[in-house]
Amino acid sequence: MNTTLPRLIAAFLGVIWAYLEPTIPYAVLCVFAVLIDCLTAWRLNRRIKQKYPKAKTDGKLKSARMTKMISDLAIVWLCILLATGVDENLLGHFGGLHLGQYVAAIFVLCTAVSILENESSCNGSAWARAVQKIVTSKVSRHLDIDEEELKEIIHQDSKKKSKK
Repeated sequence: MNTTLPRLIAAFLGVIWAYLEPTIPYAVLCVFAVLIDCLTAWRLNRRIKQKYPKAKTDGKLKSARMTKMISDLAIVWLCILLATGVDENLLGHFGGLHLGQYVAAIFVLCTAVSILENESSCNGSAWARAVQKIVTSKVSRHLDIDEEELKEIIHQDSKKKSKK
């Protein structure tokens, strides 16, 4: 009895590992995309703090945002596992659709849009102005105000600069 319990546990862990292991590269790519998104959000926070010194933002990383990030990554990995399971066990007769890869690719694409939003927001370069015509600005979200209040602040800033 003493030798069968460790073997059962090892067999159970082996089954779990065999199911998880093929999805690890997809999960790692999702984590990498989220880390880049966090870096660009932090850079945006710093730019906002520099441009609007009286703003509510402090230019620092927030633990509440990190717990949301971890929660989102866990859900994405579970979705990848589900898609892989559906692909292998329910739709195997199609010859492998690679649904887990599609789930990861969609998540990475959405995160890439967020990265573009972060890098182009509150950025005066030509490429950023062009990108801002396509994606939304995240400045108001980082300042915790609505878009109309932000437009009023920008309008007041431009008035002050034109008077000087």
